[in-house]
Amino acid sequence: MKNKLANSLLLFTALSILPFTAPQAQNYDALVQAAVNNSARLEASRERDPLRKPAEVIKFMGVQPGMTVLDMVAIGGYYTEILAGVVGEDGLVISQALAAQGMDPNYAFAAHIRNSPHLDNVVPIYAELKDLDLEENSVDQVFLIQNFHDLYFERWGADADTTLAMLRKVLKPGGTLAVVDHVGPDDAPSSTGDTTHRISQVFATRTLLAAGFELEAESDVLLNDTDDPTRSVYSPDLRGKTSRFVQRYNNP
Repeated sequence: MKNKLANSLLLFTALSILPFTAPQAQNYDALVQAAVNNSARLEASRERDPLRKPAEVIKFMGVQPGMTVLDMVAIGGYYTEILAGVVGEDGLVISQALAAQGMDPNYAFAAHIRNSPHLDNVVPIYAELKDLDLEENSVDQVFLIQNFHDLYFERWGADADTTLAMLRKVLKPGGTLAVVDHVGPDDAPSSTGDTTHRISQVFATRTLLAAGFELEAESDVLLNDTDDPTRSVYSPDLRGKTSRFVQRYNNP
């Protein structure tokens, strides 16, 4: 697997030791920024960076070289491309899309993976959320970005308990679940995942704790107090501008 983007920075091995020294932090920041700035990324993805702040999210979640990361519902591959640059040639990104994408000969991101050297460390898989099953203790991190609410999206027929149990199984002990999602009202039911495509942070936290994950930290980097949490994320004036909660969970 080739990834020249990160290769020169993989020499420093103390990334896993926190806190970083100043030089280590600078090297890590440079690695993440290089992955974000990679001109080989899809232009449509790079245009979304100012609102999605991927460098801040990646660093908050603690993605490191050599990791195996599962990018859930990675249709379009926004985070897949950046994660590939951060984990480097010694790491692996498992990029999951729905079964329909795997059956579609015109699914553009599959061709992008095949034809892009910076994605040589990416393995695409195609499965519905309810059917996804990977080897136990095989993944260091799971990225569930703007898709926790889809566990309650009726058209996809997902089952939240089944999917969360699968994520606990595939994550190594001490592995990280990265969650970002569109903010819904605190008292909103899970059905908003099907209607407005949002989810209550209170509900999400309660559900993930009940599934056995431990909440490590939260970030306000994507919160936006001008957003209306009762409106659909697909409203033309809100698309891409919603307030999103950012959480990091540990798999004990």
